[in-house]
Amino acid sequence: MTEVVSAFTRRLKGKSLAPRQTTKAKRRFRHDFRRKFFKLEINALLIERATDLAEKYALRGYDAVQLAAALTANEARIAVNALPLILVSADNDLNAAATAEGLAVENPNDYL
Repeated sequence: MTEVVSAFTRRLKGKSLAPRQTTKAKRRFRHDFRRKFFKLEINALLIERATDLAEKYALRGYDAVQLAAALTANEARIAVNALPLILVSADNDLNAAATAEGLAVENPNDYL
């Protein structure tokens, strides 16, 4: 949730979103987040995996945590025969690491 709200706020600051649009987008995302998103607990195992990914791919800390969580969630989805997770990120380094780890990636900048 933090990354999405941050992106909306940065777009407001950069004047590419109007205040009313920003408020509406954040409110809608928070609503969807509470009701529709699968959440993982950050625990010692996840942090250890994130640390390994940070070292392996020279990722920033929070990006490594995101990737570790995405990989963990994807494994849980595959275990119950659900569709694989698609990581949505505009960060090229994170996307490259995710691809190397076998995750499907969508970069929203590809659609601008």
